[in-house]
Amino acid sequence: MKQQSRREFVKLSAGTLLGVAVPGRVRKLFQPNTAEVTVDVRHVLGAISPNIYGQFIEHLGRAIYGGVYDDSKRSFRPDVLEKVQQLRPPLLRYPGGTFTKIYHWKDGIGQDRPVRKNLIWGGIDNNHFGTDEFLRYAEQLGAAPFLTVNMGTGTAEEAAEWVEYCNATAGDYATKRRNNGRAQPYGVRYWGLGNEEAAKEDAGRLQNPQDYIQQAWYYAKLMKLQDPAIQLVMVGDQEGWNQQVLQALHPVCDYISLHLYARTKPGDPASLFASIAEIEANIQKLGAQIKAFTPEKVVDFSKWYRFPSRQQPVRIALDEWGIWEANGQGAYGLEMEYTWNHALGVATFLNIFQRNAAVIGLATWAQTVNVLAPIMTNEITSICQTVYYPMALYRKLCGPQSVAATATGAGAAGLDVAASTDGKTLTIALVNRNSRAAVEIKLNAKTTGQWTAHELNAASIEAKNTLAAPATNVVSYKERTLPAGAKTYAMAAHSITILQATL
Repeated sequence: MKQQSRREFVKLSAGTLLGVAVPGRVRKLFQPNTAEVTVDVRHVLGAISPNIYGQFIEHLGRAIYGGVYDDSKRSFRPDVLEKVQQLRPPLLRYPGGTFTKIYHWKDGIGQDRPVRKNLIWGGIDNNHFGTDEFLRYAEQLGAAPFLTVNMGTGTAEEAAEWVEYCNATAGDYATKRRNNGRAQPYGVRYWGLGNEEAAKEDAGRLQNPQDYIQQAWYYAKLMKLQDPAIQLVMVGDQEGWNQQVLQALHPVCDYISLHLYARTKPGDPASLFASIAEIEANIQKLGAQIKAFTPEKVVDFSKWYRFPSRQQPVRIALDEWGIWEANGQGAYGLEMEYTWNHALGVATFLNIFQRNAAVIGLATWAQTVNVLAPIMTNEITSICQTVYYPMALYRKLCGPQSVAATATGAGAAGLDVAASTDGKTLTIALVNRNSRAAVEIKLNAKTTGQWTAHELNAASIEAKNTLAAPATNVVSYKERTLPAGAKTYAMAAHSITILQATL
């Protein structure tokens, strides 16, 4: 790839539209909505972790039973499994969420499993879906498993025994795993120390950050003594909590969690994007705290811990993110019908993750099936909601390295942009949340060949897929190669486009 100075930007200027010559009088019609997108390929913002495309499942409503798992057949639902596989999630989080605070993992292994009341979300859990079922499911997805441990009604010893069950080659719980049909260790790398422990309404007991810090150290010690290679996600919350946790736990804190949900004000679809913009500000605020309160590298870590400190800088774990509206159905109103406007929101989120790649280490959409989910089911079928499609497209196309991209001009107000590259292909992700616009691209690198456009859209921002019409998909996908010499890309109203060209 030829390097050029900032003064040598190559401008794709107005003159052709999708490669077709545009008369001057027509061209003028596009000028008020023209956005100039500038991509600086040399300005690397950070490595994009593949784990930003993760998913999450919890024992909540129909998320697992009736969603992921067909309890009548004691097996995974094949129609759902196929849809989740097509999302290609690199990471899957379980068992919670708030449910973590009352969950004892030993209830969910072996043949004789106790029936328990779900003290958090209601109903009865027969524990037919437990550790081995989850880890087999993650393997079928090709996803790294991410387990959260019980710091509410559980103990550090219990958590360490779970690490042994999953990862050890010897020991009583490793033997139990083999007796339960799994000879080789699962090798679970990611472990969350609790979930939203600061929430006073929940069944936890560690709402004081100093209490959490004291317990987290003990959990970390016992768990890392079982497997020194595991990575730990510490609970985050408000600024004061985060500062104390980062200062005290940073030697063993690989990630600090951040939970963010966007919401639309009634009757104001555009308010969703204002809510998402606030979320980007929260990500940047926590990123600044990490920089202020943690060294990039741990030094003088005592050998008497008998395990190593973290090896990389602390990063953010967005281990719950999504869109949580007030008009859902089912348990706690969490069965949501997502519109195309929500899909535009998801793509905007994913652009944010790329722009903030330097501080985000992982992200898991909450959740996967039926609960705030891209996939919905009934007893006979399942559908992909609108939000499913940008998740799948970004995962498939976006590159591993984030580079700087900005949008300016009259048409930029409704446009969101991120750019990425693998060194060979430049990928520009565009979300147009308003009316039709023309997009002009400025680069400081030459591209070879023609641009390819991958376009997602729907007839209106209110369009949605429903179980009432499972054969109807309101989301359209088009892939087109722009003719040679195309200078300006015409972006349809309320659309998502990923442009790619060879560097």
